Amino acid sequence: MKKKISVIIAYFFCAISSFGQQNIEFSQYMLNLCTSNPAAVGNNDMINVFGTFRSQHAGYEGAPLTYIVSADIGFNIGKTKHGAGISFYDNTAGLFRFQDVNVQYAYRFPILDGYLSGGVIVDFTTVSIDKDKIHQAESEYHDAGDPAIDKAGNDFKMDLGVGFLFKNKKWFAGISLLNVLSPEYELSEKTFFNKTMNLKFVGGYNISFNNPLYKLKTSAMVNTDFVSWSGIINANLEYKDSYWGGIGYRIDGAVVFMAGIRVLNGLVIGYSFDLPTSKLIQSAGSHEIVLSYSFNIDFLKKNRYKSIRYL
Repeated sequence: MKKKISVIIAYFFCAISSFGQQNIEFSQYMLNLCTSNPAAVGNNDMINVFGTFRSQHAGYEGAPLTYIVSADIGFNIGKTKHGAGISFYDNTAGLFRFQDVNVQYAYRFPILDGYLSGGVIVDFTTVSIDKDKIHQAESEYHDAGDPAIDKAGNDFKMDLGVGFLFKNKKWFAGISLLNVLSPEYELSEKTFFNKTMNLKFVGGYNISFNNPLYKLKTSAMVNTDFVSWSGIINANLEYKDSYWGGIGYRIDGAVVFMAGIRVLNGLVIGYSFDLPTSKLIQSAGSHEIVLSYSFNIDFLKKNRYKSIRYL
């Protein structure tokens, strides 16, 4: 039984390794660029609060689930512009759970017709194995107190990241390097997990029409751990700066359908569905929900205005 349990843990470890080799890629990354680039914090000079839920490969037992709550703020010190943010992540996949707290800082300065930001992120992550999810058969041939399970634990490490982002009213482009320290987590005597360094590129361009009520917002993100790579491209048609719908494509095999609405002077609700196109992925797709609220730093202002991270 000891050998069998070790094989079970090894199986889930291999599955989670592919989940952790590259940082989570959200289909609606354009709604909160902070998830991929620390230079994006505070880039609209407002207070922004985000909540994100993603269910990946729905229908599979142990498929990845991700919850995020984050907040960031833009502020001035004298004539200089700064941003600061904090995020809380809770990711589960198979037997593994990742709990992250990270803080971000960015400095912005005007250049050409926009702003260039440089940012840093300090991340604190706990990786653990949920031993309650390991089910053992009950018989005289099985050891309920298998040490392969009892010794499985958790580990806590710090990590760093950096990023740069240029943005104006028409387009944006950014680059970030995450998991710079590439920490190794020891979950048992023979079970290790590595967070590999990730390089991300992100960009977007707004296309205007003769009818000012409509706007086409295109974007793309490419991610690599220097061994493999993945990417996603999106296009959303927006109406009256309040309603949008669009389509995207993941290079690893999924068509993305998106829709959203901006209401109540700053509240954004976005939903996306990833439909797998690869025959190797037989799932009910992936679901993602984003909620955000942005408001002026000056609480006394009556004219709170709408904002969205994506320009």
